[in-house]
Amino acid sequence: MISSSPLFSSPLPPARLPPPVHPGARVGVAALSGPVKPERLAAGVAALGALGFEVVEAENLGRAEGYLAGSDAERLAAFHHLAADPSLEAIFFARGGYGVMRLLPGIDWSLLARHPRAYVGYSDLTPFLLSVVARLGLAAFQGPMVAADFARALLPEEQRSLLAALAGEPQPPMPARGWVGEGEAEGVLLGGCLSMLAACVGTPLAVPLGGSLLLLEDTQEPLYRLDRLLTQLELSGALAGVQGFALGRFDPHEDLDPRLLALWADRLGGREGRPIAVGLSFGHTAPNCTLPLGLPARLVPGSGLEVVVS
Repeated sequence: MISSSPLFSSPLPPARLPPPVHPGARVGVAALSGPVKPERLAAGVAALGALGFEVVEAENLGRAEGYLAGSDAERLAAFHHLAADPSLEAIFFARGGYGVMRLLPGIDWSLLARHPRAYVGYSDLTPFLLSVVARLGLAAFQGPMVAADFARALLPEEQRSLLAALAGEPQPPMPARGWVGEGEAEGVLLGGCLSMLAACVGTPLAVPLGGSLLLLEDTQEPLYRLDRLLTQLELSGALAGVQGFALGRFDPHEDLDPRLLALWADRLGGREGRPIAVGLSFGHTAPNCTLPLGLPARLVPGSGLEVVVS
């Protein structure tokens, strides 16, 4: 169980990569969040299999209890069943939505530590992925989900990015569509979905972001709510010590919308001139390329976001 006081109080050191995963491996598909539509699941599992993976489905993938893929106990038990299988080299998540934060206090982290592997997801999975980095010292992957991205068919660049990341191979820099501020920055790559990071503020689930290059992205949030989420992070002290910001897409806004750029400059750009890369291709977008959270990274104007894989 997670204690009632914050577990993490100092900047996170760089994580290590999990064992490499290649086509032919057995991989699990878990559902910790919302219910999964059968047709989307079938399409996504088929696409994952077409990449050469042998897919093992969690027992609750067909469950629906309101806005969740089964009760808390069912979702947790099904995930632990997958996590206890030493033959699974990676666990992908079916979809986001809502529900992960309810389960994190019950995750058996000692079980996960006994079987280090790749975990791949985004959106509602953000607190889980960051907990993998913080608790296990293991890189986790901000990347495509089965009943979302795989079900629509991954673009070629998404496939290349995912397979390279799982194999532990270096990837070319992820280009930015724009920049706010100047200069370079480097730090441990952390972050994910903005609304989920804000939801963790004030809870023991909050992971320290100081010293990081911070990924931020979200979808269907109007400008005033983006402002509110960023202000919440700022007022909480969560952004203290962040070295730079790598911003994904914020659908339905245009990346270079002057109002959006003004928001980044106002809420993030005053942080001692730390650079902000805008419009990177990860998260709620296509292409949704894969990024290893927990590894050292740098922002280089004219190049983009570079992750250091060694």
